[in-house]
Amino acid sequence: MTTPDAIHAADERLQTILKAHVVGATVQDPASRPAGEDTAAAFTSAGALIPPYDPETLCLLVEHSNSLRQNVDAYATNIDGNGYRFDAVIDFDAEDARSKVADAITLERLAAREARTLPEGMSTTPGAEEVSARFTELRQAARVERARLDAFFDFACFDHSFVDLRRRTRQDLEVTGNAFWEVLRDGKGDLARLVYVPSYTVRLLPLDRDAVEVTERARVSPVSFDTVRSRRRMRRYVQVQSTECVYFKSFGDPRVISRSTGRVFDDIAALKAAKPDDGPATELLHFAIHSPRSPYGVPRWVGTLLSVLGSRQMEEVNFLYFENKSVPPMALLVSGGRISEASVPRIERFIEENLKGKANFHKILILEADGAGTGDGGRAKIELRPLTDAQQQDALFQVYDERNIDKVGSAFRLPRLLRGESKDFNRATAESALRFAEDQVFQPERDEFDFLINRKLLADMGIRF
Repeated sequence: MTTPDAIHAADERLQTILKAHVVGATVQDPASRPAGEDTAAAFTSAGALIPPYDPETLCLLVEHSNSLRQNVDAYATNIDGNGYRFDAVIDFDAEDARSKVADAITLERLAAREARTLPEGMSTTPGAEEVSARFTELRQAARVERARLDAFFDFACFDHSFVDLRRRTRQDLEVTGNAFWEVLRDGKGDLARLVYVPSYTVRLLPLDRDAVEVTERARVSPVSFDTVRSRRRMRRYVQVQSTECVYFKSFGDPRVISRSTGRVFDDIAALKAAKPDDGPATELLHFAIHSPRSPYGVPRWVGTLLSVLGSRQMEEVNFLYFENKSVPPMALLVSGGRISEASVPRIERFIEENLKGKANFHKILILEADGAGTGDGGRAKIELRPLTDAQQQDALFQVYDERNIDKVGSAFRLPRLLRGESKDFNRATAESALRFAEDQVFQPERDEFDFLINRKLLADMGIRF
């Protein structure tokens, strides 16, 4: 049975291997290491939780891998790169629209009856006139809400589109296992902008000891919300760039938290009294690939880490062959004598100048050697022996590298076609591979993302339709 101590020791060994291969002198300039050490010290002094794998090291590993980037790009393009659309809860142009409005009114009145707020004598089943009046009201409200929603997502980000924000988020999520959005609000407390935050700069703080009363919106009917209060233990976040620390609070946290110290205050006046140049922390929305042993997410390819590192070492071995391991095409062997010192540069010059082109195709190289007075009558023997058999004709470890690439692709569950390899595919197999990836990989990831947007952002904005 594997003990927790053994698992922890294995994790430490994996971290050591990872950093030795990626953060070594061949990848990162030694002058940049102290800044990294200062960043780690800043996270430690802020009380941040240590992630299972160093996010910046994972980013460097993807930059130097021959197999990871194409898988990450395939996820970002196919899951988040095709745009978005808004699906109406009730299509008011459909034939069954009025019946859905009637069902919504019934659900609202049933909820009011359970809460004992339904007026005395009011039936839970609406009449035809009530349904018609409510239908006209909801239809107009839905048009206004749709226009408001289009305007928000058209300008949701400062310098890029919402689709580009999603692609960046997906890349961070697949590379480090985590992704973050900073959520900015206007003076009225409404959502104003979404800001991409690089995941390698953010760490999680432990859950706060005391629970906080949080107000959330829960659906009562397809077109109405009710306010629900609950108590939850919230989490704060810290971002370190260079040595500057900025604190954030979780999305939906109602508390006033200092953005420079992370301390909790009763209100903004108390915050300004303690530190006039300080301001309240903004909210952070955390996306993660779930890990059962850590509040951080873990990238799905981390199990193939040794394959990724092995392919990198294979690439370096093949690259260094041209500088350090080159074998000449032939060798000139002289036995029973020696050639003169003047003959060596003459042979080199003849090979360089007189063996090129069709006019020199049948030219002959004549070699002479002086006998050394040996037992065979002083006759020298000259031999040109080819060394092509000792030369490396192609890159080494090609099968090993191909298997590693397949292992990484299987971790993402992507067919070869989507990783940029078009060989051995015809139309039928290509369509089957794309259909598999769409049904088993891309659409489930979209559904999970859409649920989070609907449940958090759109509910916070009061979007009903």
